[in-house]
Amino acid sequence: MVTTLVTTGGTSSPAVAQEENAAAAPVGRLEVFARGSDKGLWHIWQTAPNNGWSGWGPLGGGIDLLEVGRNADGRLEVFARGFDGALWHKWQTSPGGGWSGWVSLGGWIDRIAVGNNKDGRLEVFARGSDNALWHIWQTAPNNGWSGWASLGGFVDQIDVGNNKDGRLEVFATGRNSALWHIWQTAPNSGWSGWASLGGWISKLAVGSNRDGRLEVFAIGMNNALWHIWQTAPNNGWSGWASLGGWIDQLAVSRNGDGRLEVFARGSDNALWHIWQTAPNSGWSGWASLGGWIDRLAVNSNKDGRLEVFVRGSDKGLWHIWQTAPNSGWSSWASLGGWIDELDTAQNAN
Repeated sequence: MVTTLVTTGGTSSPAVAQEENAAAAPVGRLEVFARGSDKGLWHIWQTAPNNGWSGWGPLGGGIDLLEVGRNADGRLEVFARGFDGALWHKWQTSPGGGWSGWVSLGGWIDRIAVGNNKDGRLEVFARGSDNALWHIWQTAPNNGWSGWASLGGFVDQIDVGNNKDGRLEVFATGRNSALWHIWQTAPNSGWSGWASLGGWISKLAVGSNRDGRLEVFAIGMNNALWHIWQTAPNNGWSGWASLGGWIDQLAVSRNGDGRLEVFARGSDNALWHIWQTAPNSGWSGWASLGGWIDRLAVNSNKDGRLEVFVRGSDKGLWHIWQTAPNSGWSSWASLGGWIDELDTAQNAN
């Protein structure tokens, strides 16, 4: 979901993830998923790529966490924690089409992140009742699931990214509030042990530079935005550096030209953003996009324009979008509803 997305911590960044993994079906209409006032899953979608929105529709269930992934064939799949604490999922029965019913994948979880293996198989990472990282994965692209297995550690917030060579890498806040990571030792394969990247962080989000280097963004002890990045694709890490500001939520996505852009809630409850001034390079200062928000998720339109979705002060879904790829921004507009959790994904049409 290196959408991903999206995040108040522990979610993936779907726009980036879908560019980097093998789930390379065409991208089209954006779709937003949210928990409604009835605790069920609701969704709303663009009626055509880059333009226009449906009304809200119910997808049922009783959930309190959600993440969206995309299968290798382009079908969206929603993962959520049910009222029994287990992982539940439902999926499109054809790309861009209708939906299955809810099915349980078992376990007991209280954090979720979703990634795609290089071969397109979805893999879900979660915090278990022992506070360790657990995972469950498709046994073949688009089909079938393993049982749960532990990757150990002690985790709080979690997110997942794809290395340039396709290996999944999971990032988590550990018992000491430092950033820890664990990675596949080969694409679609086994896992390393845990290693610390230091720092003191709370929430985090993972992005991928245009050259394939992973970059982790996190809220530091002073509520500023901090980041740490691979010094070469697939390998090696910088030290921590501050990007300033005062934030308490964040999400990251990638512009059409490859520049990373971070979105966050500031101390005034407005949406703020900061962006790379060139791909793989330095950063702008902070700028406000206004509004009043308390949830956020970001994704890319088919034409490359970024679009941010938030919960507003009226508990409805609001959005703001680039008016051209890599460029300026619209005003805020409401998509209505009453929402709590939210995530967004790109359909295959």
